[in-house]
Order: sequence, then C-alpha cells, then structure tokens
Amino acid sequence: MRPPAWFAAFLLSVGLCAADDADVIYHNGKIITLWDKAPVAEAVAIRDGRFVAVGSNGEALKLAGPATRKVDLQGRAVTPGIVESHTHPIMAALSERDGPVPVMNSIPEVLEYIRGQAARLPADRLIFVPKVYSTRLKERHYPTRFDLDKAAPGRRAMTDNGYASVLNSALLKEIGVTRDSPEPADGKIIRDANGEPTGLILGAPDLLGPLRRSRPWTHDDLTWALRTMQRKYNEAGITSTVDRGQNPQGVRIYQELHAKGELTVRTTLTYLIRTQGAPQDVRAEMERTPLLTGWGDEWVRVGAIKTIVDGGILIGTAFLRAPWGMNTQVYGYVDPDYRGVLSVPKENLFEMAKAAGELGWQMTAHTAGGGAIDLLLDAYEAAHARTPIRGRRWQVTHGNFPDPRAIERAAKLGVIFDCQMAWHHFDGPALKHVFGPERMKNFLPLRSLIDGGVTVVGGSDHMIRLDPRKSLNSYHPFFGMWMAVTRKTVDGDVLNPEQRITREEALRLWTINGAFGTFEEKVKGSIEPGKFADLVVITKDYLTCPEDEIKDIDALLTVVGGKEVYGSLPR
Repeated sequence: MRPPAWFAAFLLSVGLCAADDADVIYHNGKIITLWDKAPVAEAVAIRDGRFVAVGSNGEALKLAGPATRKVDLQGRAVTPGIVESHTHPIMAALSERDGPVPVMNSIPEVLEYIRGQAARLPADRLIFVPKVYSTRLKERHYPTRFDLDKAAPGRRAMTDNGYASVLNSALLKEIGVTRDSPEPADGKIIRDANGEPTGLILGAPDLLGPLRRSRPWTHDDLTWALRTMQRKYNEAGITSTVDRGQNPQGVRIYQELHAKGELTVRTTLTYLIRTQGAPQDVRAEMERTPLLTGWGDEWVRVGAIKTIVDGGILIGTAFLRAPWGMNTQVYGYVDPDYRGVLSVPKENLFEMAKAAGELGWQMTAHTAGGGAIDLLLDAYEAAHARTPIRGRRWQVTHGNFPDPRAIERAAKLGVIFDCQMAWHHFDGPALKHVFGPERMKNFLPLRSLIDGGVTVVGGSDHMIRLDPRKSLNSYHPFFGMWMAVTRKTVDGDVLNPEQRITREEALRLWTINGAFGTFEEKVKGSIEPGKFADLVVITKDYLTCPEDEIKDIDALLTVVGGKEVYGSLPR
C-alpha cells in the first residue's frame, strides 16, 4: 500500500532540512578569516567540503542538524589553510629515504655524518652528502678532500649542492682528476698553492652529473616520497602547495595518488623545461608539451611553465647587475670580473616568453640575481608587446635583488614575486659580507615590493629533510612569517629592518596571495562562504602573541575540504 500523501510530504521536508544541515561546525574560536566582511569570526559551518557560514556562534549553529558534528574550539585561533608557494616535496623526502640527514652547520658535523654513513652503507655505495652550502657552515668555506679522506678512509665520498662539489681522493682518482688535469668544460678545479686539487670542483655538470645521479630512484621510492611529504605538510598546517619543478615522471606520480584518493595537499605543478639549443627548439618543446596552465582540478592542476635563468646566491653563481667583487672566498673562488652564470641563452628566454604568451601558459623562471631579474623582465616586456600578459600572473621565482626599477616594471606587468625568507634568515650573515651594504639594501625587500604594488607569495624552496623547521629550507609557515615580520637572522641580527611587513601581510603571503598566484583566490586562501573548507587550528593567537613567539606556532588541527587530515584538539 502506498503511504499517505501527508507522510510522503513529511519525509520530503525532513530530507530537505537534512540537506541544508552543516556536516561540521567549529565554534567558540578566534577565526582569522582574511575576509573583508568579517575579518575575525567565532564560528564556521561546513557542508560538502565548503564553508557555508562564517560569523558568530549563533549564526553557524543555526545550521546544526541531528547529524552535525559540533567542535568547540575553546577560544583557539584559526587561520585559513596555508598555501606554501614553493616546494620540492618529492626531492625533499627522497633525501631521507635511507634515514635522517642531520642539520650540518660546521665542517666537523659534515664529517661526522660521513663517518656514520661509512659505517652504515655498503662498501660500494657512494657516500653522498646533499646540499652542503658554505654560507651555512660556521667556517664559511667548504671542507677539503683531505677532510673527507679522514672521515671515510678508502671510501668514495662527496659533498654537493648542485654546483659546488667536494670529492675525496678516492673519488677524484676514479674520475681521473689530478694536478695535471685540464679545466673541465663549464667548470673549474680548485687547486692549492702547490697546484694540487683541493677536492672542490665548481660547475662541471658533465663530469659530476653521473655522481649526482648515482642513487637511482624507483617508482615506489617516488610514491613513498610524495605520500610522506603530504603528511608532513599537513602537520605544519599546509593545505595547498606549489611544486616548483616537475617533469613527466613526477606528474604521473601525482596523477596516480590522486586517482587513489590519497592526496591531502592541493597541489599546483610547475612544469620545468629545458631551454638549450636554438630558440626554435624551445618553442617546439613547448608546443609538444600536452599540458597547459589551468589543466586539472582542485587537487592537482598545472600552473606555470618554468626555466632556470641563472645560478644561486648560496653558491656564488647568481647573475648580477655588476661583478660579484672581491669578497667571494666563501664560495671557493675570487674573480673580480665575474658576474655569475646565465643558464639560458637570452634569445631562448625571449622565445620561451613569446611562446608562453601565445600558447596560454603562465610563466616563471628561476632568477636569483638582479641581472637575471632584469633579463627576465626584458623577456616579459617583449612578450607583452606581442600578446598582453598583464592579468596572467607571470612570476619571478626567487627574485632576491629587485631594485626600485625592477619593482616598477614588475608592477606595471602584474608580475608576481615568489620569495624565500629562509635565505635572509639563514644566509644573511654570510651574504652581507659578500654583497656589501649598498647591494644588500635590495635583498628580499618585501616592504618595497608590497608598497610598489607587487603581489608577493610566501614559500620556502623546501629541498631537503622532513622536519619543518630543520629542513633546507625550513617550510614551517609560521617560522617563515616570523622571518618576514622581524627580519631577524640566525645570528640574532636584524637585517634591513625597514623591509619588515605586518603580521597580516605576512599571513596573506602564505594564504590569499598564494591562492592568487595560482588563479584560485575565489575558492581558497581565506575563510568565507563558498570557498573550500581549508583551515588550520593553531597553538597561539597569531595576531596578538609576542612577536618572537610567532615562529613557535604549530598546527593543532589541519582541515582540507572539511576533512581533518592532521591532529586533534586537546580537551
């Protein structure tokens, strides 16, 4: 028998009410929304992975139904989910695939690590110490081959940072480097006063590349790395990130985990291409790449296409506006006429920018030195003359030394700066002696960039280690915000205090600005109705805690799309 009409109507009304009920309500908190209509709220209601109410406790709790989960925040502070705009998660996790890599701030610590590896690894395995930067060693120089020999007698061992490598005697012998060896192509063998190699080799990618690739990574290794790093990012409050250098293999790893429903960090992929050969070769590679900015969904999407314009400020190869000068001993060389390395021919960079404009790509490029920034902006302006790029959010990756003219040019084109304050904090004490006070005035000038109308996104360039604060570079977002707010360096000095930014500005770098950088400011980056329910409950009130306690803030609970992916709230 069919039910009476009134009963069917009753069931329908119950169903409609249930459909309007919130899945979860977080209430009784201090919610820093970055939403203009309600900058601070007490409560949020979430349904189907999005915020449906942001406001007072009463407003949110009106949406509670019989099945709604209600979470009392007990006055705790909440921020939007963190958008970390510059990471290399797979590379970073792989660095500790074989075990933890300790922080090494001195040559004795490097040697102690080598001794431990010699005792643990098979005798035929190369002992490889990644990302050793002399700017972060208290001695302000690299170890020598003889230091490494003592730490691992009879073993092959090297330290490396992608440009400067120190090889021990066994490894030098294996690759045939002696006092009589000619200089390698695109590199330099550093020798002592007697002409003997010290073990330090600069550049020389053809010679050293096979050693850097001596540890092969399997598909399982790469999958483990991404899974592991996503969990660690969630623990730090990170709900979205920009992977700043992927290739087809990496894209596939993301696709596979996405298909399995295992991703917990929304990721925008930066696609890295080679820009060698002739300009037409660069264009041809871009035209056959089966991706384009915006392709994907809320979990994995394609962002910018990227190239490498110059070297780095930690290895003495960034391309500067003027020669590096006489204070470069920290890098293992002195050459008063040296301006740095250009990794891409000028005409190729210009062709890449023109092609990106015509094909519809967002574009970015690794540009560490001021000369590289200027060259990239030249290429962007040339592309803009053919196909307008303003509004397409092209970017400068790193951009460590933008002078006032570069800031003006970037603002005019709507170019975004992707900056890393970790280099200011950890490397500033060494770099200020290398560059001198005049050039250091333009070192990561966040205040000048923001006041000049340039959008800045916050990120770390995380490359090594799993630990959020001890990694290289530290990816803990509140540690990064503290660096931007205080301008304090690792030695306690305050470098360029006039370039400090406010707490709210710093939070914007790691939230709404990051979302803007990936064209997603309408769906994330702030807490407001209709946006993805991404938030982080934190241990201190970010807006009012003592300034030096900002760096100590941790995530208690991380929520992505309404799902709690890390932590729990103490009762």
